[in-house]
Amino acid sequence: MIGLRRRVALLGAAIAHLLLAQDPASIETAATKYVSGVAWRRQSTVSGNFTCQGRTESAILGVSESEIVIAVFVNGLGASPEILRYSGKARDTNAAELKTEQLDYDPKEVIGFELDGFRRSKSCAGLNLSDGRTDSAHIYWNHNAHRFDDWTL
Repeated sequence: MIGLRRRVALLGAAIAHLLLAQDPASIETAATKYVSGVAWRRQSTVSGNFTCQGRTESAILGVSESEIVIAVFVNGLGASPEILRYSGKARDTNAAELKTEQLDYDPKEVIGFELDGFRRSKSCAGLNLSDGRTDSAHIYWNHNAHRFDDWTL
């Protein structure tokens, strides 16, 4: 049986790990480690259950001269993130922003067709890349392909 002090210490370490994992500065540092040539925007950091694996994952948006880049840390900050790239010519890199969005909808009702690998969910989150000009990219975890996909109108 674990003693009270040991349990408190373990709980404290777990809480510190969770806080560090969601700290925007830590996420920016990790993104810089894995993807160079991108100006990461610390204020764009978002967290959610993006892969529906029941854990909190973090994402951050960054820009380069020609691209908007999103790094999604699905296996923690110590592992290489999933990288999503969007054209900086098709979207305004200065106005680009990243938000979370609900996945509790039927794509057929919204866009007229089913999305490969999409699962409606009240607990999982999607990502939304917008710039105020071009239609948002609605990003979701494709459960069939085991990667992120997106749709736009």
